[in-house]
Amino acid sequence: MEKELLDDLAALKAALASDSRLVALEKAEQALYRDPSFIVLAEKKDAAERAYEDVLSYHKETDPEALQLQQALYQAKLALDEHPLAQAYNAAYIPVRDLYMALDDILYAPFRKKSLFEGIF
Repeated sequence: MEKELLDDLAALKAALASDSRLVALEKAEQALYRDPSFIVLAEKKDAAERAYEDVLSYHKETDPEALQLQQALYQAKLALDEHPLAQAYNAAYIPVRDLYMALDDILYAPFRKKSLFEGIF
């Protein structure tokens, strides 16, 4: 049985490696991290995030400085999310996420604790 399980796992790994959804996601990720304009936007977002976290260590969220840095972080994140390659990556990610959720349900659903609300709705 153990050899059979290992063979099945190897077949699953090979099937996933050649799945068009995973291949498309990998290509989108590579394009994302090779693009200099995306890297600049990611670095700006990271810097804005660090600055906001730093100010929160000694000010409240309602402090004007914190609010200003929160807005700067929002703008940096928005610019990153609106980048065409980031949008392409997110579009490629959705089918892969759905695939992984389906696999998770198939493999692990029998072992999950049943909810008290299951079957009510």
